[in-house]
Amino acid sequence: MAGNQKLTFNIRETAEILVPDQLGRVSYGISLLLVGSMAGLITATLSKLPVVVPLYFTLPWGEARLASRTMLYLLPGLGLVIMGVNLSLGKVTARLSPLLPKTLSVGTLVITLMLLLSTLGIWQSLVVL
Repeated sequence: MAGNQKLTFNIRETAEILVPDQLGRVSYGISLLLVGSMAGLITATLSKLPVVVPLYFTLPWGEARLASRTMLYLLPGLGLVIMGVNLSLGKVTARLSPLLPKTLSVGTLVITLMLLLSTLGIWQSLVVL
C-alpha cells in the first residue's frame, strides 16, 4: 500500500461492483426489504401464534404438516440463502452473458414474493386480531 492512501468504504460503490446493473440492485433491494418484513411479521406475532403451525403443505393431511412456530423463520432464511446464491452465481456468470445476472435478480424477487405470500397465508389463517 502506498504511503498515505486511506481506505474507505462506500456502500454505493460496493453495490455497483457487486451488482452492476440498476435492475439487479432494485430487485435485490426489494427482496431484502421483503425478507426483513417477513422476519419482522413473524417476530411481532410469534406470541399470538399457536405452538404448532402448518408449514409442510406437500405432506399428507394431518400432523405431518405441522411444525413448531419458530420454524416459520425458515421462510425468510430461505429467502436470504437464495439471494446469496443468486448474487454469487450472477457475479460468476456475468462474463458469460449479461442476461444471466438480470434473470437471477428478477428470479430472486419472484421467489421472495412467493415466500412472502406463503408467510402471509400462514399468518392470516392463524392469527386472530
